[in-house]
Amino acid sequence: MNASTLEDDLRRHAERALQTGDFAASAHLYEQFLPDISPASGTEDADTLAARVQYALALYGLADYPAGETQLRHVLHVQQQDLGPEHPDTLTTLARLADNLGEQDRWTEAEELASTAVERATTALGAEHPATLSCRLTLAWVLYRTAPHESEESIRATVRDIVAAHGDGHRDSWAARHLLVETLCVLGKTDEAESEAHALISLREERQGAGHPHTLRARADLALVLHTAGQTARARTLIDDVAETSSRVLGGDHPYTTGIHATRNTIAA
Repeated sequence: MNASTLEDDLRRHAERALQTGDFAASAHLYEQFLPDISPASGTEDADTLAARVQYALALYGLADYPAGETQLRHVLHVQQQDLGPEHPDTLTTLARLADNLGEQDRWTEAEELASTAVERATTALGAEHPATLSCRLTLAWVLYRTAPHESEESIRATVRDIVAAHGDGHRDSWAARHLLVETLCVLGKTDEAESEAHALISLREERQGAGHPHTLRARADLALVLHTAGQTARARTLIDDVAETSSRVLGGDHPYTTGIHATRNTIAA
């Protein structure tokens, strides 16, 4: 087996592990063939840059945001030089970086980057381009985390446009629906939040499986919605089941399990 074939196999396995939610395996596989970033890295081909973005997403799933930021900043630097600041790939990476910074509680930076990505994408690509919609989703998430009560209309419009453009089978649609559930819960609109949560869980179970980290997180969010609505018994029964499943399937030290147990503690308080 030559080196090129080995790298191709590693890449395929890494992508598959990322899709199934095995973030640790995915990150480990990407580390096997991605070169270290250094001042001498220079220009890299599109496949290598795409793999770095996927690696950053695996690190995101592991809550290793600083390492993911390093990968994304490198990719963004190369893309801005080689493709230009208004290329769809460049703008998508900019939005990914905004996501990453938000998870590090660097909200001012995150909002600035997300707003820039949306403005550039809308002007250069149009409002309905997939990259524009992806950038809008990032900005909507930042607004949810910083000012949900002031941003409800903008968030709803973003979710509506993404689902209308992609349908129910696209990952951005699932992420958008997830954002809507969280927003509605914060706003106290629990009946609508519960309905949306059930629809999202059905989609994720069908397309990703019951044990996928994102499916488990969606079920935990439903438990939080029930808790907010005052349905304490239902909420506790559900979150206990989700926490047990997450610990068994993902492991007790997995970031998603940790987050689900934090939700469990909130509901139990």
